[in-house]
Amino acid sequence: MAKRAIWQRDFSFMETREDLLEAEGSEIRDRSVRSARNMRRLATNVLAARPGMFFMRGLAADKIFEVQPADGLKFGVAFLDTQALILNESGGTVKTIASVPWSDASALWVVPLREETLIGDPASGIYKLTYDAGDWSIDDWSFESAPGGEVAQPYWVFNKGTSITPSARTGSITVSSDAPVFTPAHVGTRIRYGQREIEIDSFVTSQSVTATVVSKLPPSYRITVADASQFRIGEAVVGQDTNFQGLVVAVNTGANQVDVFTTAFFEGPDTGEKLASDDSSSEISAKTEISPLASTIWDEALMSPVHGWPRSAAAVSGRLIFVDFPDAPSVVAVSASSSIQNFDVGANDDDAIVRQVGDDAPRILHVINAGDLILLSDRGCYLINTRDSGVLTPSTFNAIKFDKRGANEIPPVLVDDAVVFVESNGQSIAAAILSGNVYLKWSVRNLTLFHNHLVISPTALCGPAVNSPNVEKYLFVVNGDGTLAAVSFSTGFGEETVSFAPWDTLGAFHDVIPMFGSYWCVVDRDVAGSTVRMLERFDNDAFLDSAIDTTESSEAQVLLIGGEVVTIGGQEIIISQAAPTHLPSSTVSIMSGIVHVGEFEVDASGQLVEEPDIEGQRQIGLNFEAEVAPWPVEVVESPYAGVRPTRATRFMVSLQGTLTCQMRANGYTRQMGGYSFGDDLSVPPPQIDQIFRVMVAGRRDHPDMAVIKNIPGPFTVLAIGQEVKV
Repeated sequence: MAKRAIWQRDFSFMETREDLLEAEGSEIRDRSVRSARNMRRLATNVLAARPGMFFMRGLAADKIFEVQPADGLKFGVAFLDTQALILNESGGTVKTIASVPWSDASALWVVPLREETLIGDPASGIYKLTYDAGDWSIDDWSFESAPGGEVAQPYWVFNKGTSITPSARTGSITVSSDAPVFTPAHVGTRIRYGQREIEIDSFVTSQSVTATVVSKLPPSYRITVADASQFRIGEAVVGQDTNFQGLVVAVNTGANQVDVFTTAFFEGPDTGEKLASDDSSSEISAKTEISPLASTIWDEALMSPVHGWPRSAAAVSGRLIFVDFPDAPSVVAVSASSSIQNFDVGANDDDAIVRQVGDDAPRILHVINAGDLILLSDRGCYLINTRDSGVLTPSTFNAIKFDKRGANEIPPVLVDDAVVFVESNGQSIAAAILSGNVYLKWSVRNLTLFHNHLVISPTALCGPAVNSPNVEKYLFVVNGDGTLAAVSFSTGFGEETVSFAPWDTLGAFHDVIPMFGSYWCVVDRDVAGSTVRMLERFDNDAFLDSAIDTTESSEAQVLLIGGEVVTIGGQEIIISQAAPTHLPSSTVSIMSGIVHVGEFEVDASGQLVEEPDIEGQRQIGLNFEAEVAPWPVEVVESPYAGVRPTRATRFMVSLQGTLTCQMRANGYTRQMGGYSFGDDLSVPPPQIDQIFRVMVAGRRDHPDMAVIKNIPGPFTVLAIGQEVKV
């Protein structure tokens, strides 16, 4: 029997579904591996262990965002239920805002706007985080004032078909409705009667409130015409000379009188002109102003304690866009281009826009500026073309549905010319991608068709660190079980460059944040019998998780990364930490450079029980394993005999700069690397580029093979080979 060496050097898809085991010869299987735990694909298409994480501080935060309030200034903002912390690039606290207006930070959304950062709490309102000459504050965000003392806020008709009747046009009035529409939460809010504002002062009943007129209300007229039988209740009428406009509320054919609620030209029609409807007209002989009539032309504040606040927002082309209103889920509210605090709607190019989107009343969950405006709903994806015109106006606001797949509530992320989101089923990850050579077109592609086992009840998505110095960019799916699905891509977010790998740690990932040009993560770790939330940072120089990097000297032990938070000069900073005080009662690994020294116990106070005899820099933290398992080669194609079955006899791996690893073949595990015959044992083992080989004995069908990084240190896989008998 002949022997052949089959090598795999293409790992484009990384880990794929286990049911590809029998898909021998398929392109997906040929370019993937059976397992890629804690591995990443580099731009050169080789595999390397994921970076470790440096411990930055303990921080029980629910949400963390990066803000850039001025050129050259970057800060992290950590939102807690009771306070907000402004963080510097070392994780230290620049400012503590001790009082916050929300009670649950997990639902907050953020829109960074230079000096001001908008913060939305769906339960209580919208706020602004303001930076001013080094000082920070959180204040209420409000709409601009409009002429006549009105507020330039968006309004919406929540009770179609219901009419209200004000008792007078000015001053303190009573407002009555023909249906139970009022609640105690209406107190302090504003409604509009015929586009004029009324502020509600007190709640009387569900059909009655007391209020103050902000702007004089439209008048109602009793108009005497030549023939009132031509008019019908509910139809619109207009004065042919004055352009008076109104809505017919009552018709008295015996007296030839029509009661009209005015919608335009408050002075009313002139005697002698004709009052016209869609079907006919009749000459006016008299008019009399009467008490305000009951009218269905009224609306309420779109955002208020009554109807809630938006659950998502974005900034696009100088405009602020709110979506996902609790009582109007298919409405999109876009501010005027002149001010993000002005939501006065109109037909001019710079006016605000308040529109309902979609034919099937979808819930618009997210809005993303991706060159074009992308709206993701629970019932499909919509596009508002702004790429060609470059301007978003009331006339160009036309939402076109380009895919039926819906999204869920997890905020999407922008990746190159793609918008990545969790589908409405809560499990699949999809991307809306702009593609094409001559004509660009948006389409949606499922990214997890071959990786669905790696997405487990996702709770968050983390987009790429835009300013990262690393060539490799990553998208992270934070799973409900505390693991990550790491999506790597290099040149672009196309099908040929996207791969998935599972990442885990000794604990549970709560969130990943692109911040300060790198990836930071919030991790829950079990420490000394309790769960502690920690802020850590992925770093290529870290070979351990929750690591501290120390240097021993005769002067002091100085912390390079991570440490204890203290206050110096009124500012919290991180100072030296020579011992893993954040990991009491744990077993930690210690490294000297890239060499693993061993495992050591930490006592209840966070001090090492036994100090290793190491001079200079050392790294202390938690070990994590990494593993690559290839698909077994079980058939080969022969030019003479066609497809022939094979049997693996040897497993091979080409490693670069790796000190040691384990190789597993059908349950037999062997430690590889380390010192070789003739090496100087007084110095660390050398980093070498080498091919390691082990025999594959035992099971013929679907043999199990893997190369494992079980000891901390560098680990790069150039190629994986299998020697087979044909």
